[in-house]
Order: sequence, then C-alpha cells, then structure tokens
Amino acid sequence: MKKFLLAGAALLALSGAASAADLTYEPAPAPVEPIVTEAAFDWTGFYVGVHGGALFGDFTGDLDGLGGTGGLVGAQAGYNYQIDHWVIGVETDIAYSSLSDVADLEWLGKTTVRGGYAWDKFLVYAKGGVAYGDVKFADESQWNVGWTAGAGVEYAFTNNITAKLEYNYVDLGEDDIGNLVPAVSGGATGSSVTAGLNFKF
Repeated sequence: MKKFLLAGAALLALSGAASAADLTYEPAPAPVEPIVTEAAFDWTGFYVGVHGGALFGDFTGDLDGLGGTGGLVGAQAGYNYQIDHWVIGVETDIAYSSLSDVADLEWLGKTTVRGGYAWDKFLVYAKGGVAYGDVKFADESQWNVGWTAGAGVEYAFTNNITAKLEYNYVDLGEDDIGNLVPAVSGGATGSSVTAGLNFKF
C-alpha cells in the first residue's frame, strides 16, 4: 500500500512539473509614450514691425501727368484676434516715400481693418481703411486723407517673428496745397508692394 501511495505522489509531482513547463513567460507591456503634438499657432496679440518696398504712383488734380516709381520704408503696429481659423485685427503704418516728379509724396500712412483665414502659421488676409499722405509742391505741402484697400500673406517663423508680403492701393483724394497763389490742388493715387517683419508679443 505504501508503494502505491509513493507512486501516486510521484505521478502527481511529475504532472505538476509538466504543466509548469508548458507555461510561457510574458513580460509586462512597455509603457506607452504620450504623443506630443505641436499646438497650432495663435495669431492673437499685439505686434510691431518694419516694412519696405515700392510705390507706383500718379499725382492728381492740377498735378495730373506727374508721377513715377518711388521707394517706401516705414514701421507698423497692430493687434490681431483669432477665432478658430479666422483672424481679425487693426493696423496703423507710416512710411517715408521717395515718389517724386516735380511734386513729392514725402510720407504715406494707413490705418486699416484686417481680416483673414489662418492655416496654423500661414495667414491670408484682406484689408481696407483710411490712407493719408504729405503731398508737396513748390515748397508748400498738404496732408491729404483718402482711402486704401489691399491684401497680403503672412507666415510665422517662430512664436514671435512673422514675415509678410502685401499689396495696397491708395487714393489720397485732392486738396489745395499750402497757400499757393493761384491755388494748386493736388493728391496722389498709386499701388504699393511691400515686404515686412513683425514681432508679436
């Protein structure tokens, strides 16, 4: 009887060992690294910058027939607010102008409302508003006020630095220049193409 018990115990032991050998070791799964995605660029905020380019203009009124091409160098400041992909804002700029042909357009500025659509760091926009410029003739000058409309594209290289390329049409209307006798009325119209850099706060 004792032999049968010993044989049964041995058989159970062998059976357990065989079952344990059939078990496979599965290591714990490696921790999952979180997926980090870059946040979309936010156009909201104040900015300041500089711009330069060319102005193709004609003088109007009694100065009709004068005009040509001049350079523009200036600065701008503004504010953007983004809602989803839409960006709205306001901007003011002022530039020194070298447009000259007997008459001169020495300064050109604009205050505009801007609206556009952004794909992350890339913005396409249109703008329009008030234009003003200093028209000079025969040592007399007059600040004229008119209107402007334009469009452009802007790209954000970093969270703070953006670059833009812009087209604007300006019409400064006509007004009497200084106190010339007889009176001389003059203004200017033209198209500008400029490139600029902005620093966004």
